[in-house]
Amino acid sequence: MFNSTHDFIEYCTHRMNKGRFSLDHFKSLLEQLGNPQLQLKTVHIAGTNGKGSTTDYLRSILQTSGYKVGTFTSPHLEVHNDRIRINNQFISDDDLLSYGNRFYDLIEKNELSMFEIDTLIAIYYFIEKEVDIALFEVGLGGRLDATNVIRPLVSLITSIGYDHMDILGHTLEEISFEKAGIIKEHVPLITAEDKENCLFVFKSVCEERHSDYSRIQQASNIQTDQNISFKYRDLDITLNTLAFYQIKNSSLAIECAFYLRECGYEISNQSIVDGLRNTQWKGRFETISTSPLIIIDGAHNMHGIDALVESTRLCKKPLIIVFSALKDKETEKMIHALVEIADEVIVTEFEFYRAAPLELLSANNQVTAIRKPIDAIEYALKKSSEGTCLITGSLYFISDVRQVLLPQILRR
Repeated sequence: MFNSTHDFIEYCTHRMNKGRFSLDHFKSLLEQLGNPQLQLKTVHIAGTNGKGSTTDYLRSILQTSGYKVGTFTSPHLEVHNDRIRINNQFISDDDLLSYGNRFYDLIEKNELSMFEIDTLIAIYYFIEKEVDIALFEVGLGGRLDATNVIRPLVSLITSIGYDHMDILGHTLEEISFEKAGIIKEHVPLITAEDKENCLFVFKSVCEERHSDYSRIQQASNIQTDQNISFKYRDLDITLNTLAFYQIKNSSLAIECAFYLRECGYEISNQSIVDGLRNTQWKGRFETISTSPLIIIDGAHNMHGIDALVESTRLCKKPLIIVFSALKDKETEKMIHALVEIADEVIVTEFEFYRAAPLELLSANNQVTAIRKPIDAIEYALKKSSEGTCLITGSLYFISDVRQVLLPQILRR
């Protein structure tokens, strides 16, 4: 049993690798508990990138419409509690500790991983706090992910790219099949994906499971100034970001809102417009400071880097990039893409058991290697004093930067 929330989170963190990439044991546990997750009205969100942003756009739309909305996302950006929220408020330390002690015996007996623990707590928290709807973001893949115990009103798949290939497969078709594992019998799928080979997989699974299949429409009249605005269907949308990739994510949230309206949720067009305008998903092309100009973005795989590159054309020069990643990513390709657009790329390493070592990241001789992240950022700020300092890479790295390093630097 735990005396503090810190002790419980430490315990969970040590169980990060405890689980297997399999759903059977977690599904069996929930069956023994009476399948509590089926009490919830839910939306399930999968995809390589954009899951968190789509979840938050949809959360904001529903909250603006007057609903009590649970969200389950990962990894955390600020504190562990931010994975589990109601109306964008993190689960409290007291509640997290209470659930930790309540489920301790179950966790031990069933050897649950950290992600399975978080999923279990989220399910009970949302039920007991009586949310109107809960949005579950997939952790990894979809078919065998712990969140795939829910039966949603609708399934969303953002987009597909190469990531976690050692687990999900080495082709886009294989990865698409794993993501499509969230599609349930007679539950519709909406996707923001546009690659035909991926869509073929989605259509096939939907046909097999008698589920409706639809895609987002093209946005039009896209304009940029201090933010991005565009027209979607008959709605004039403004997003509180300059990240082009958020057009697709917000469009998917709009389509989901339209579907939920058909399910009986009262969601006005104005709530959609206002909800999107008021959304700021932290860590995604987020402006941390305007003087000096610092932007952070959790582009943690090649797919994310490609999306990021499109938005950097709006960045004031010189563009100095600080980058770090996990060692199982396509780091060489990612760095090459950043070198193409930046005046200088600085690579660094951070403390995490899966982090890429500096020697791996600095194999490309076109980069500047600085071992300590705080030194790398300070160097970048000096070089970008008249332009933009962009810090990107692993979400774990971005979390450290946002929570610890930048506050230290900007206080000086």
